[in-house]
Amino acid sequence: MNERLAIREYLQNLLRQTGDRNGFADNDSLLMSGRLDSVDTLDLVVFLEEKYGIDFAARGFDKNDLDSLDGIMALIGATPPGVSL
Repeated sequence: MNERLAIREYLQNLLRQTGDRNGFADNDSLLMSGRLDSVDTLDLVVFLEEKYGIDFAARGFDKNDLDSLDGIMALIGATPPGVSL
């Protein structure tokens, strides 16, 4: 499974847990629009840290990086596994 599809499925599962079954485009806002809440964001951060080795404690947290699938993909592409920015 490619990375974009895996992350899309993860985000869809987070949305489904809150009853949101609507689709979303790659550039749709998920955090700032309120579709994902702070607990969902924390789950997403832990997922990205564990799966991709992104160290948010070292690089800092910018909600814009996590607001859309495109933003997450850019973050993953900019962060080699196990490397802190």
